[in-house]
Amino acid sequence: MMFQLAAHFGVAMSKGMRVIIANNSELNRVFKLEDIDIRNNIDICKTFISRGEKQNCAYDKNILNFNNSQNIRLGQYLQSWKYFYDFRSQLRKQFTFRDLLLQEAKSKIVQTVKRFNIGSTRDVTLVGVHVRRGDMVNHKFGYNIATPEYLTKAVQYYKSKYKNVIFIIASQDIPWTKTNMPNNTNVEYLNIPKREIIVATLSLCNHTITTVGSFSWWIGWLTGGEVTYFKWPAKEGSGLRKQYSKDFSDFYYPGWIGM
Repeated sequence: MMFQLAAHFGVAMSKGMRVIIANNSELNRVFKLEDIDIRNNIDICKTFISRGEKQNCAYDKNILNFNNSQNIRLGQYLQSWKYFYDFRSQLRKQFTFRDLLLQEAKSKIVQTVKRFNIGSTRDVTLVGVHVRRGDMVNHKFGYNIATPEYLTKAVQYYKSKYKNVIFIIASQDIPWTKTNMPNNTNVEYLNIPKREIIVATLSLCNHTITTVGSFSWWIGWLTGGEVTYFKWPAKEGSGLRKQYSKDFSDFYYPGWIGM
């Protein structure tokens, strides 16, 4: 949903248009969305012209071939940063967490830092880690999941570069993550049922280790700082691989570190 909103927002900004979203949508519940047209009734959207992309994780410039006198609905996954890069600062303003969610996330960060007794948040480097496994393990569509070697390499990257590093981890598969996290590492595992609190908490870290999937992607983007990613998210020759651009560059954000 964040990719879909981000793409619509970026395209709308480039054409002098506006984005409509439902008042009861999950995105509106989680984020402040200051420059979005929030409506109780969005039946009008059913009358819009639909324009579909060729690949789910690659930029399709042809999808933008329309003028701003038309009402348009873009589809489907829109998972490329190229749709909104020119308006990234305005988009960050939209993806501001609502106050109660942010307060809960900040409280979790403070508790974590206090538990390690290293100092305040100014004295440590917080690295958010999102490990996606779940339904992607052995999936026939061609998903590759991040390897233990990748996790080790990413952890060592931050430990070698920063002092007093604390890794805050969220995963659907905590047992696997505990088994494969390097030893002698300061680790906090999030036991939070609400996904919006997970994203908000990890976004308050200084840097991010992503694995695969859109949650990792957006946590990295929201956090800023340095972001590592697993370079091979799709098996060669698979249906999933065909959804990406040739070198995955339409999907992975500029400046992120592939491993």
